[in-house]
Amino acid sequence: MSSRNLTLALALALAGCAVEHGNQPAQQSAAGSDQSSGMALQGGAAPGPMQQVFARLRDTVASGVERISLSVLLAPEVDRLAQRATMQSVLDAQRKDDSSLAAIRVLGFYAPPPAHGTHPSGVAMVPSALLEWVPAGGWNGVNATNAHGPHTTDALFVSDLPNHQRGHGAGTAR
Repeated sequence: MSSRNLTLALALALAGCAVEHGNQPAQQSAAGSDQSSGMALQGGAAPGPMQQVFARLRDTVASGVERISLSVLLAPEVDRLAQRATMQSVLDAQRKDDSSLAAIRVLGFYAPPPAHGTHPSGVAMVPSALLEWVPAGGWNGVNATNAHGPHTTDALFVSDLPNHQRGHGAGTAR
């Protein structure tokens, strides 16, 4: 497995753990920054793409260099193009809202079909895709030197990974 695929698999697995335990209401720190690991819809969130965000994880990688992971709920009944558009709108809204970020990762999830119960990993949400806006060096290579240089945006769907079996009805238009 390539290092990029391994990174995606680990990111989605860790995000799945955060999703499993991320059902507390959003909290504001004393500085007013969002420290939410819970539902972004609580407290009357503004309409728009950010309503689909249900978990956030912001971390500092160097002095003044931060990145954020946003977990979003995707509709499994729509095709990949629509799922990517949803994640792109969340990424664009986050970039507009906070221009100080060096990297943004949007993790797309959907709920497992009711007839199938929980995901085999035991988490309540099924990972679907990853969209990243990152500088040269990628997510793990973000640093003070490349944080404000050129960035690229790339998407990867879990179903593209080797040995992945698509869930019933996932990513297909109905």
